[in-house]
Amino acid sequence: MAAAESAHDPAAGIDEATLTRDRRAAEQPMGIWQIAEDLWGVGSGSGPKYSEYLVDLREGRCTCDDWRYRGEPGSGQIARCKHASRVLQALGRIEPPVDANASSELEAQRSRWSA
Repeated sequence: MAAAESAHDPAAGIDEATLTRDRRAAEQPMGIWQIAEDLWGVGSGSGPKYSEYLVDLREGRCTCDDWRYRGEPGSGQIARCKHASRVLQALGRIEPPVDANASSELEAQRSRWSA
């Protein structure tokens, strides 16, 4: 994607379930780190609720349960999980929803990772 997509534009084909995940991605604390080209680690939660996930942008997949149960190709339930959304937002490939209260972490990640 050369230009940033609008994550809140119905014309872009964003369903309500994905929009909810885009909003959570913008607002919740998450760390991201690049593992390889188009392969990212995402950490979210804290203490005993901390989890790490692997987001593969090339294949359009995440290791989270949300993706496993709702995001598989052909399911039609979500276009991406909140972890993939966070990486895409940090890279500047999509914009956070206009009604999201974007975290300061996301702003710092966008400064670092977006082209």
